[in-house]
Amino acid sequence: MSNPVFPQFVGCGRSGTTLLRNIFDSHSALAMTHESHFIGPLARVRSRYESEAGFDSDAFVADLFGDANFVRQGLEVEAVRAALDRARPKSYAGAVRAVFAAYAERDGKKLYGDKTPGSVTQIELLAELFPEAKFVHIIRDGRAVALSYLERPEWGPETMAEAANHWKNRVRRGRVAGQAIGADRYMEVRYEDVVADPETVARTVCDFLGLDFEDGMLRYHEKSEEFIASTKDPEAFKNLSRPITGGLRAWEDEISPGDRKLFEAIAGDLLEELEYPVSGVSPTIGTRARVVVAAVSWQWKRLVAFVSARMRRPGRGVEEIKGEVG
Repeated sequence: MSNPVFPQFVGCGRSGTTLLRNIFDSHSALAMTHESHFIGPLARVRSRYESEAGFDSDAFVADLFGDANFVRQGLEVEAVRAALDRARPKSYAGAVRAVFAAYAERDGKKLYGDKTPGSVTQIELLAELFPEAKFVHIIRDGRAVALSYLERPEWGPETMAEAANHWKNRVRRGRVAGQAIGADRYMEVRYEDVVADPETVARTVCDFLGLDFEDGMLRYHEKSEEFIASTKDPEAFKNLSRPITGGLRAWEDEISPGDRKLFEAIAGDLLEELEYPVSGVSPTIGTRARVVVAAVSWQWKRLVAFVSARMRRPGRGVEEIKGEVG
């Protein structure tokens, strides 16, 4: 028996992934998590759980509840353990399915999916682990993304140049991976289309995922208060409490000429590939110098982040976790 479709909503941060997530979480059959983050990282250490002796659920649960993003999903240790006991997984992928099934069951739904923007860099890994996974990559004009990031530098990029490199890296990697796994498992959605014609986009994504469209999906805002309150930064998601409204902000009115030139000097090729309008103004010597400095700084930050991630080890003792959440 094949597994039900496992939707994965991915993309560069600040691109509208949460909006799309809330629309689809309002479907009567589908429960979408909000940035679980654990699937890819734990997949890389799945030898901790998989062995000829069987799947080590204790180690898996310890690592799950050692991750603050997973804890934020609101599942109790007992519910996760019960789901694993029922499923008796033999592999990491099977254990993940059991956990997501528990999440859906908690919400009284049959299907589950994940919205983790960063998974855009792990599409091929997740596609191999979960043959039933389908990926929806939401893309937004990078200049609007950059301005949104700069409002909250604690979320990632702190300068226009960093935001340009980050957006280009995430979007490019997602598109390359999507081409590799094929159109039957990967589709792209433009944020600008979502806010302009949400019903058409929702219907298109429903068709891709094999779901029936429901009018209630577009009324996600009617039950948004609890979701907004559960996020790390409720102020950042306040617009989810209102119906989809186009034209809330126009990046063209907010970006400085210098920052626009800088962004386009770094990522203008991808903007053009995606058919977003560019100014066509040649970068000055000063802008070129900023691009070189930004590239070196960006690569250094990526190296530091990579080394830091490698040095961290997942998991804490199960008894410690029971004391915290049990």
